[in-house]
Amino acid sequence: MSILAPSPTEKLQAIYAVLRAVRAASRRCLELSLQGLLDSYVSRGLLQAVPPWECNRCGSRDPASFRRNGVYHRKLSTLSGVVVLAVPRLRCRCGAHVKLSFPVLERRKRHWWDVWLQVMEGLGERVSVWHLRDRLWRRGVYLGRSTIVRWLADMALPALGAIPGRTDEIQVDGLYGHLWGPLPRRWHDHTYALLIAVNRDPACPEKVLGAVLAQTEDREGYRSLADLLLSRGLSPETTLTVTSDGAQAIRAGLGVSFPRAQFVRCLWHLSRLVGELAPVELRDEVRRDCRYVLRAQDWDQAVERYQRFREKWLQRAPDSCRALADGFEDAMLPLVSKTPVRQRTNGLAERMAREFRRFLRPREALRSTRTAPALVALALAQINARHKREDWLPAFLGAALGWPQRLTEFRVPLHT
Repeated sequence: MSILAPSPTEKLQAIYAVLRAVRAASRRCLELSLQGLLDSYVSRGLLQAVPPWECNRCGSRDPASFRRNGVYHRKLSTLSGVVVLAVPRLRCRCGAHVKLSFPVLERRKRHWWDVWLQVMEGLGERVSVWHLRDRLWRRGVYLGRSTIVRWLADMALPALGAIPGRTDEIQVDGLYGHLWGPLPRRWHDHTYALLIAVNRDPACPEKVLGAVLAQTEDREGYRSLADLLLSRGLSPETTLTVTSDGAQAIRAGLGVSFPRAQFVRCLWHLSRLVGELAPVELRDEVRRDCRYVLRAQDWDQAVERYQRFREKWLQRAPDSCRALADGFEDAMLPLVSKTPVRQRTNGLAERMAREFRRFLRPREALRSTRTAPALVALALAQINARHKREDWLPAFLGAALGWPQRLTEFRVPLHT
């Protein structure tokens, strides 16, 4: 005896019926929950000795002065559908209307917090504004592109807080991109530089310690990055090891805030520069000899290999010899320094820079100066959350609510 399988039409109707029932039940449950919170807020306030509101006309805060004044109906768009709420109203004994501010209901907002979380989650996962708008429209939430951009521009950024643990070694790098829209004050072109400081100390679980959006890689930009590290609790008297590509702006900017810092030249960047300055037909051999010099095990061996490199290439590649001479002491500093250096290349900073590029690349550039800080903050939060194994979305919800500290966890899963 064969079993008759249901037809595709029956399967489709069953799925439709289940989803429609679940959506209707979710919308009704959310509507009752919000309505109950509104009513209980007013009822508890009337029973308090000092209610959480006052009359705008007479300034009274006596609970005996307030009376219920009916309700007004308000529609609120949620991911479960449109809910209709009967918002309570109060009047004072003097006849004036009392303005109420409910914790669960924001003034002059047509969408509830679940829609806002959906938008921020999509932006944090590198979904474009157009695709995010279409995704919400398919769920019955009609949100325009301009509204999403305005939410992003007005988003409160969470505080970074103190650096978790200690760090005595960082890597600094910068990446460039294009900035659309009106330029900030004193900017001359549409190119921006994103300066990042990356932690190399395993005692600290956080990777990217800070990011600064600047016009170019100059002294003031890196000084702002150093001030950001100081604000996060890094002591100016610490013996900090800074590994970089050798840009003078890094030493000039960070050296002001960290006078005891030692600056190490990245071996990969130095060998690449030495090779590029040589004639085209000699680049591979010059780069190979330069790496042989930089791989010395002690200072005396490094000096000996450098002298042989200079004798061999001074006539045929003078620019390469000059570049190696300029960066030799900074590159060989770990061989004579009392402070151990864990990594003599800028590889970790380059990897974090690629993470930032991967985050900003779907947008091709930062579309405006108003949304640029929020996009950089979202990228920074996602990169660090992956290494710290914590959720990044509660921090932005806490900042939007005005939470004084950085919110690192939430009792209910926020991701949809």
